[in-house]
This record gives sequence, structure tokens and C-alpha cells, in this order.
Amino acid sequence: MKKTIPAVLFLSLFFVNSYGEEKKDWKIHGELSYVKTSGNSKTETFATKVEANWKKTVNRLIGKGSFLYGKTDGTENTNKLYLLGRWERLLTERLFGFLQGDYLKDKFSGYNYKTVWSAGLGYDILKTEHHTLKGLAALGYTFSDYKAGKNKTYTTGTAELDYKWKIRENLTFKQMLNYQVNLESTSVYFLKSDSSLQVKINANFALGVGYRVFYQNKPPSPDIKKTDTTFLTSLIIDF
Repeated sequence: MKKTIPAVLFLSLFFVNSYGEEKKDWKIHGELSYVKTSGNSKTETFATKVEANWKKTVNRLIGKGSFLYGKTDGTENTNKLYLLGRWERLLTERLFGFLQGDYLKDKFSGYNYKTVWSAGLGYDILKTEHHTLKGLAALGYTFSDYKAGKNKTYTTGTAELDYKWKIRENLTFKQMLNYQVNLESTSVYFLKSDSSLQVKINANFALGVGYRVFYQNKPPSPDIKKTDTTFLTSLIIDF
């Protein structure tokens, strides 16, 4: 686990170091969760999430990373790493084009790793004081390396919605929905949902609860469940 944690932070740290003179334009968001129980059943769960956003004139850079690790009675049962990097360029006040690459390593979902490279268009549907809604659509190329010892490449279509509601000055709700489909075999598709509610303590710290769902319609092997869910309470840092 100690070796994997730095990888989660790679995108945000790389971008910050590469554009040091623009630090004032960066926003960094980090979440940390840890639970350990003992007694009849010993469990340990660790999760972290980092988001880095940079905006200057017509260009925007977004880096995301998340890591989830868990074990019960000394046996590992969760080990998931996800990284994403995206460059957006505004074409009009609300319309933008983007290039994106993401990487998933999920030890217990049948993959050694899965990576997707894509390009597409996005639109800032809502931009108000209390509500923001962004929609994205992309075409890309997926490479999947399965734990069963085989790999597969295919063309991918992706659609995503990102919503943020500032309910009160110190209370914010966020919702991300993502749909990804194999365009060469449309019965193979993936759904992701990430919901969270955050309560600010002060300018830099907050407490949050989150619920994540990952669904794959056709897992790499029949013994793998289609749906993974995670509920987390986190300490959140923004700067």
C-alpha cells in the first residue's frame, strides 16, 4: 500500500511542478478516509482521492486520482487505483474540446489494468452561483489487460455528466455519472456514479460523505460480481 499511495498523487504533483509559475491558478482538492476495527472481525480500509484543476484563459487542465484499499482478518479484499488527466480548450464561452487519458488497476474486478485514450467535446450546460452542470461526449480507444491472461483492444464511446450544487455557503452536493461502451460490441458497457455531500469547517477543511458505484455489464470472468459499491466518510482539504 505504501508504494501505491504516491502514484495516486502523481498527476496533481506533476502538473503543479510543471506549471509552478501558475500556482495561483490551481485548485487542489484532497480527501482522506481510514477505518480500522478489531474484535470478532478485524477490518481495515484506506481511501484517498485527489483532484487538481488549473484554468488560464482558454485552457483548462484537470488531474484526478483515487485509491481504495481494504482487508478483513488480514486478507486483502480491495485494491483499486484510478488516474485521469484531461486537457480542455474553450471554443466558445461554454463549448470546449478535450483530450483525455485514464488508467484503472483493479485487482478484484478481473483486470491487471485498463487504459482509455479519447478525444471529444464538452459543454458547460449550467454556470450559476449555486449550480454548475458539465456534459462531455468522447470517442476513444481502450486497451484491457485481464488477470485471466488475455488482453483486448476496442473503440470506445463515453458520455459523462458532472453536477455541483452549492446548497448553502458551507454545504455542497456533487454528482458524477459516466457511461462507457464498447462500440464494437455494445453489450459490453460500464457505468460509474460518484455522489458526495461536503460540509465546510473553515476555508480549507471540510467533512464529507460519499457513495461510489461501479457497474460492468460483462465482467472478465463469471465469478466476478457486476456491481461494486463504496460508502466513505472523509476529511477534505481544499487549497
